[in-house]
Amino acid sequence: MVSMSASGDSFRAIGSDFTAMVKRTFIPVLLPLAAMWVLFFVSLALGNWFNRSLALEARSLSGLVGIVFMPLLHGSFAHLLANTMSWLVLGGMTSLLTRRFTSVMVMLWLLSGAVLWLIGSPWVCHAPQGASCVVNHVGASTVVYGFAAFIVTYAILARRFLAMLFGVFVAFVYGLSMLIGMLPITPGVSWTGHLSGAIAGVAVAFMLTKEARAQRVTGGPTSAQLSRPQQRMGRSRRRGKDDDGDGMEIDYSKYLD
Repeated sequence: MVSMSASGDSFRAIGSDFTAMVKRTFIPVLLPLAAMWVLFFVSLALGNWFNRSLALEARSLSGLVGIVFMPLLHGSFAHLLANTMSWLVLGGMTSLLTRRFTSVMVMLWLLSGAVLWLIGSPWVCHAPQGASCVVNHVGASTVVYGFAAFIVTYAILARRFLAMLFGVFVAFVYGLSMLIGMLPITPGVSWTGHLSGAIAGVAVAFMLTKEARAQRVTGGPTSAQLSRPQQRMGRSRRRGKDDDGDGMEIDYSKYLD
């Protein structure tokens, strides 16, 4: 029989773990978003200096700085608000799928920027008369598209329930609009930025699931074939190597032994 004191301690420990999990999952998502909002208002106060000086300009040496700063900059309040909503939803999903959200975000951030610097418009300007091609790229949509492509690709490769659930949601809710966003049909919109983000998302998902896919190919031992201590040891070792477990996972077994 479990005493009331021991039961209370267990509930407090579970609550503490849950609080820690929420902080670990959502604070890394919110911090870059807060930086975007701060820089937007600071940029307005400085006469849009950040957007003019720190934007990404494709195939320009001075534009390389945009690989780092471009996702933090936005051209208008509506632009920032739209990216904020998508960042919260898709970034939050990505953080729930992997304990390595910060690493994933940084890889998406830098890889999408590098690809955009190489392929960014305008190669040839097809904008209607009176409209201009996108020369200086700003906005977090490259990383947002990276999140979306990562989630869908990760769902296909990892074959885990939560990943597949998120993948289906992203495909149905965001799929069509994002496909349109990667086509050169809307003047003033960085479709090459969106495409670069999608390329980065697919690439990062393949990198992150490399070990798990290799285990499936080689027919590694299943969890059913391992004893309980072996399963715990395996989970502990995998945390530093792959993502065979989502960010929401709490090991409740330690409160039940």
